[in-house]
Amino acid sequence: MTTDPEIYRKEVVQSASKRSVVFLHNSYYHFLYLSEALRKRGWDAISVSLEATDGNNAFFYHGEDVNLYTPDRQIFQDRIARFVAGVPRRFRMVHFAGDGMMAVDPRNQDAGPRREVIPWEFLEWKRAGVKIGYSVSGCTDGISSDSFYEWSLHSCDKCSLRQRAEICSPMRNLAWGHKREMVCDLIATEMLPALDYSFGPRCYREPLTMGCDASVWHPELDIPEKYRGVRKGSDEILIYHGVGNYFDPHYGGARDYKGTRAVKAAVDKLAAEGWPVRLLFVHDVPSSEVRYIQVQADIVVDQLNFGRYGANGRECMMLGRPVVGRIIRSEPQGVPMLQSLGECPIVDATEDSIEVVLRDLVMNPAKRLALGQACREYAVKWHSSDALAERYEAVYDWIMEGKTPADAPVFSTTADMQ
Repeated sequence: MTTDPEIYRKEVVQSASKRSVVFLHNSYYHFLYLSEALRKRGWDAISVSLEATDGNNAFFYHGEDVNLYTPDRQIFQDRIARFVAGVPRRFRMVHFAGDGMMAVDPRNQDAGPRREVIPWEFLEWKRAGVKIGYSVSGCTDGISSDSFYEWSLHSCDKCSLRQRAEICSPMRNLAWGHKREMVCDLIATEMLPALDYSFGPRCYREPLTMGCDASVWHPELDIPEKYRGVRKGSDEILIYHGVGNYFDPHYGGARDYKGTRAVKAAVDKLAAEGWPVRLLFVHDVPSSEVRYIQVQADIVVDQLNFGRYGANGRECMMLGRPVVGRIIRSEPQGVPMLQSLGECPIVDATEDSIEVVLRDLVMNPAKRLALGQACREYAVKWHSSDALAERYEAVYDWIMEGKTPADAPVFSTTADMQ
């Protein structure tokens, strides 16, 4: 990681024939590994962060190629100004992440629910001909809380953020959706349901930027000593369930969106029946290390309410673990099912059915093995950084030709792109 003075050099000139992108702001580890995979394909691609390496979100990151942060405000401002000026000379696209983070300078990010801050830096880039891409951050990102409530069969009743208008409300969510659609050339909605601003001409809806390096998340990981010995007996069946923000005050209270209480109750019931099961309930383990626990699990329960899967589901599938979770494959208003969801091997379960689903997997080791293999194959195809780089390149070329992202082919395999 470096501040990379080359990005400021005036003599760096953008090549019209070379594909180039700067990924701005961390999206967990996604941009780091995607930029690396794109460089292997001949791109000029880097990931850039403006956060302190020991900041509040560092727990979720694996690093970045360039970090412009410094506690010295004057130096920080100088770095930001030179970065903004230098981007059009080197890059044909800026792709960023973060609800309200349509800014380079952190002071210009949206804090209010109206999302009214004018994104001068991004408008300057667009005026210079730079394309703008964006990756969504979740169900509040461009989707009205009312719309998601209905589509997800009222799952929001179990969310600790419900009725907290400063975090999730129809006005806030849709104001950001409108703002990003006005500025962005590409919006990667990453399998979210086709609701409100997550279904429009600028949206590419299949997996595009959020993935895992297939060698970092590998079923045959070399496990460090501190994480060995999780299994207490050779016949023990370990059921993994993780909550990344378990102690974050934003997510506290009586509500239980991932269905953690139902998972615990189901495992307790199976244990009382005599099955050698044990719950691995994991929280607040750094993202860069939690895979060493995940890979030792026999079954993974992702979430039981949301309707789609996220980082934990992707990681555990890439590790070859059989994954259980609530999957709503249908789209609203007759929109066709996503190809990726149609192929997804995650076993659907709700809080009401989780005990039955787990009992079936506990009783059938061959089924667990086959499901784990299917999960790995699916994750490599749809979520590996190499597959995403190939897909991103095809979508990039598509929009550089002036075509609409929503009309782009699925680009699920190399054969599809030929």
